[in-house]
Amino acid sequence: MTAVPFPLLSSPGKHPQASGGRLINCYPEKLSGTAGQPYAYWRCAGLVGFGTAASGDYRGSLVVGNTLYAVFGDKAFSYLATGGEGTQLTGTVPGAAPVIMARDNAATPNIVIVSPGDGAVIISGTAVADYPDIDVGQPNAVAYLRGAFHFTYGDGKVRNSDTNSLSINTLSVAAAESKPDALYRPIPLGNGQLLLCGTSSIEVWGGQVNDTGYLFSYIATIARGIVGPYAIAGHDDGWGKGIYFVGDDFRVSRLDGYTPVAVSPAELDLCIEREADKSAIQVCVYVAQGHGFVVVSGTDWCWEFDTTLESWHERQSYGQKKWRGLFPVKAFDKWICGDALSSSLLEISGTAQDEVGTPLRMRIETGPIGGFPSVLRINGIELYLTTGVGIATGNDPVQTDPDVEISMSRDSGKTWVDPRVLKVGRQSLTGGRVRSSIWGQADVKGVRWRFDQSSNVPFGFMGADMQADVLR
Repeated sequence: MTAVPFPLLSSPGKHPQASGGRLINCYPEKLSGTAGQPYAYWRCAGLVGFGTAASGDYRGSLVVGNTLYAVFGDKAFSYLATGGEGTQLTGTVPGAAPVIMARDNAATPNIVIVSPGDGAVIISGTAVADYPDIDVGQPNAVAYLRGAFHFTYGDGKVRNSDTNSLSINTLSVAAAESKPDALYRPIPLGNGQLLLCGTSSIEVWGGQVNDTGYLFSYIATIARGIVGPYAIAGHDDGWGKGIYFVGDDFRVSRLDGYTPVAVSPAELDLCIEREADKSAIQVCVYVAQGHGFVVVSGTDWCWEFDTTLESWHERQSYGQKKWRGLFPVKAFDKWICGDALSSSLLEISGTAQDEVGTPLRMRIETGPIGGFPSVLRINGIELYLTTGVGIATGNDPVQTDPDVEISMSRDSGKTWVDPRVLKVGRQSLTGGRVRSSIWGQADVKGVRWRFDQSSNVPFGFMGADMQADVLR
């Protein structure tokens, strides 16, 4: 008997023959030293409905007190903790790109919405209105820190508002000092400093508040830019696990003090490098079941970084090449995101086993296992997993009699044999064995195994064992 090596991170390889295995819609979690296996593999957080909008693509949201404001299309909507149909505000939000929103600490908070390339508007009561001070110009992003809004511009400038006000003093402006690059975003840090993120550098500003001119002073330069306005996250309320961004070196990095530390695998770096419009790459964060997840997505790919185990896996929604969730925010003790497939807000739920009714297939592909250069005859495979997880009152047969599909590749993952379907046990029937026999002869490079599970029941993989004979 030979233990099948389950990967601890997704590693599809630059070529299937170089793959170390894949994790799609699932992540490993280290178990107690007295558990039967060192790791369990659980399904990624599912999605359940929270709120709806009349129409439009989701562009972003912001929590202000007991209200969540979200932008769909050119309209803004408000939601209470109960969710449901949003209340549409009057007025319009310019542009179609994702928006960046901020609020201040005024007695009645001022709320600013910036659509990069389209300028700034505000939410005033139940309406969206033009920004009241024309000196704001045409910003591409906004953040709030130490009493003021901070706006960045494509020409490398940054300006701040007056304290807890929308008024702009024309002298409250500064320019990035290190390089003549454009600015994409102002990112507030918990220590009271501000990151001015540009195309080829990130500047740190802060210190004692200035009486005249721009509010902060230059402190340091981080020799790394970001690829676009949405390519950085981690300053979000409820996160607290560090700043992550896609840098101008086409890698994902975590900011350790003022030092970028690369955390992305080579395969993800290649996805970033191949992305035609890198300015559209998105980085966002959320927390589910105690794990912090950093989501990095492009046009047709999506990866997640589990900050607990520091492991990467891939995300794909049903029928899609990437995850449907967009720009999560923490609201009402939940993580709420937009939906790429509808005009809806969705709750990211660690206990949900599907995505608003559509299957959330978890897939584990192993690296090659064999007796190179000897040829093996594969006599059988047995799975170590959570049996008896069927739900007697659930949908029949998907939940009442759940199953797992097993497939095998003899050519290092280029092609896969038709899957075999094995039952994992109706509710509380935990005594059965999940195994399959007579798989035939392997190539000299061995075989790779693929395990798929789509039934929306609480399910986990722990391992597998392969029985084989050496032929020559």
